[in-house]
Amino acid sequence: MTRRLGWAALAVVMGCLAWVSRLGTRWPSIYVMTGSSMEPTVRAREYFLAWGPLAELRRGDLVIFVYDDEDGVFHVLRRLVGVPGDTVAMRRGAVLVNGGAASWPHRIINPAARQSLMAREHDLYDWGPWLVPADSVLLLADTRDMLGWPDSRFLGFIPRDRLVARATRTLHGRRLQD
Repeated sequence: MTRRLGWAALAVVMGCLAWVSRLGTRWPSIYVMTGSSMEPTVRAREYFLAWGPLAELRRGDLVIFVYDDEDGVFHVLRRLVGVPGDTVAMRRGAVLVNGGAASWPHRIINPAARQSLMAREHDLYDWGPWLVPADSVLLLADTRDMLGWPDSRFLGFIPRDRLVARATRTLHGRRLQD
């Protein structure tokens, strides 16, 4: 009996060590979408779960990246559209990746508001093709108007090390990924 308890105690200790050393680093974070830039996928004021760190990058994932400017540091939710080596373009608000149309949802609120001096190319709905460099990604908001700021149309390519988590579902249980 004592020998069984010894093995059981050892198993518990080993399980705890495994949890603390590796598994414990994968806790979800809870975020709130403060605006409408990711509609129709994530609505304004909707809470969602995100898991980090990211192990692999997949086109179409919703990811959190760290954006900092003179106003502070922000965690921003955007769609991962291009990985290193991809060629990405936009035509009438729809994304083309490596020449093929992407199926991710998007919206345009005001088609006439397509120009921005803040953007890398002044037309927000028609640009590219851009080749995604190594160690960077291309991120876009699902809302293609100025409400989508900041994303790669304004900031350029985002360094991979700025990505901190992948959004998976809302707190009500609705899945955000296919």
